[in-house]
Amino acid sequence: METRVIKVESSLEGLDHAVEEAVAVLSEGGLVGFPTETVYGLAANAALEESLEKLAEIKQRPVHKPFTLHIGDKSVLSRYVPDLSLLNRQLLRKAWPGPLTVVFDLNDGQMEQVRKSMPRRQVEALYHKCSIGIRLPDHPVARELLSEMADPVVAPSANLSGDAPPTSAEEVLAKLEGRIELVLDQGETRYAKASTIARLTDENLEILREGVLDEPAVRRMRTVTILFVCTGNVCRSPMAEGFAKKILAEKFGCSVDDLSEKGYKVESAGVMACDGAEASPEAIKACGEAGVDIRGHGARYVTADMLERADFVYVMDRTHHRAVMELAAPRSKQDLGRRLDFLRPDGEIADPIGMSLDTYRSCAKEIAKCVRERLDEIL
Repeated sequence: METRVIKVESSLEGLDHAVEEAVAVLSEGGLVGFPTETVYGLAANAALEESLEKLAEIKQRPVHKPFTLHIGDKSVLSRYVPDLSLLNRQLLRKAWPGPLTVVFDLNDGQMEQVRKSMPRRQVEALYHKCSIGIRLPDHPVARELLSEMADPVVAPSANLSGDAPPTSAEEVLAKLEGRIELVLDQGETRYAKASTIARLTDENLEILREGVLDEPAVRRMRTVTILFVCTGNVCRSPMAEGFAKKILAEKFGCSVDDLSEKGYKVESAGVMACDGAEASPEAIKACGEAGVDIRGHGARYVTADMLERADFVYVMDRTHHRAVMELAAPRSKQDLGRRLDFLRPDGEIADPIGMSLDTYRSCAKEIAKCVRERLDEIL
């Protein structure tokens, strides 16, 4: 068998032609070497048993042990891993597309959903002991190819067992010439290094192999930052911060101080704050009566950096919404708009500043209710 090589041109027409040829080969059970940002992969059609057998023979791997599934878009992930936890959703939002391979350990409920929606042979081809490895590469050729394939595609690195992963089409051909049908050649890979592999459960993360990303980088991406914003950051937003910390700590069975170890960070700021100002005495009193201690709070002025870091931003009224949007750089406004919302979905939370303690108590009760509802939504 002669291995064809297509040099993928940067033009849209060149990419379309190369992908069309690769899809045809994969649909007929052939194997295709293709570039990613890390190393070259070797694609096989996971819906065709003969394709998987050919791949297993080249990689000297048992047929019953699945290879990593490659996808072209995050939107298809739920087919293979339903009901992801918030922490894992946030990790993938930040890390994909990119050089991270994830091994998902599915629980019984998740596997039941998969078996109901997927043919048995496909489940057997993709899952091993209720786990599946998935990668979403950050490379235009790879993503276009994977998006165009109707069937699932698995792809280990395009090398023989024991050899170093190839970082160019020439290295693929040096070992696999005559053994695979097609290679898509787009030069050297960006990182010339394998992807990092992480194992995820609902609450835990384990790094199985460090590659392009080191462990601290992956753990930083697997965090959820919630930011509450009001005017002076001495009443409403510090109360919301305090209640959110209390609710999360109760949910995860930890202390407020240990929330960061669980991957959660809760902050507050104000659009007209005086940095370092204490929470108002009435806010401290109203929260204290509800078991929330905000005595150590120091006000902060909201910044563009805070907004950039936050995964969820909740404001109290329309003036805060406008002020926050004005802080965002033009290129970031659309992204911030997806993360920004009112704490109270059906209206505004009035400012209690200068009002009676009873007014603060009512405000604290309203904020606690809205915070709990918002946390229920995102968790």
